[in-house]
Amino acid sequence: MSTVNNAGKQLDNKTLFERQKAFREAGDLLPGPVVVALGLTVPENHGMVLRLADAAGASRVIFVNEQAPIRARLRKTARNADNLVPWQVVSIASFMQEIETLAPLIAVELTTQSTNLFTTQLPKTCTLVVGSEQYGIADEVLEKCQSAVHIPLYGVNSSMNVTHALAIALFEWRRKMSISMIAPYTYPKDKKVPDSVTLLREDRKR
Repeated sequence: MSTVNNAGKQLDNKTLFERQKAFREAGDLLPGPVVVALGLTVPENHGMVLRLADAAGASRVIFVNEQAPIRARLRKTARNADNLVPWQVVSIASFMQEIETLAPLIAVELTTQSTNLFTTQLPKTCTLVVGSEQYGIADEVLEKCQSAVHIPLYGVNSSMNVTHALAIALFEWRRKMSISMIAPYTYPKDKKVPDSVTLLREDRKR
């Protein structure tokens, strides 16, 4: 058995922080989608949505709820993301008045018209909409969405946790945007392959 460590070592928090800071300050980070979460009932899920929004670089988060989530329970899973990501809680009535300004809205929901997330082209500017843990996206909002995407499942259960679905959708959007922005460079074997920040900078100069 080989003793060569091809996996490397886990990075410490300080190193991770500096890497992410450098990436943000490079000025090449495309603003992520707006996230709309409808009718979430579990405060911990509100916190997880905010943590995901921060990790994926989402522009902001809109929680559509008649009552604000319990802040103490939200913070348990937000990991300070409630102080890092712009977010607000609005009523369904207020949201419906604002909905036209958020277009295009993409529902992350399995519907009669939804397409496979992994084979669907996503726009650079968009709003991702997820629904409540039990009922999904309300019909009145679904009717206002320009399209719907679903995540193919291969097990027995017909659904997944709303925050898991949002995580997949956000990072699939980020992956698609990265591919569209980076040209297919070819590097000699003896030349170090640049990191994503350098690639983005080079691509912008072309």
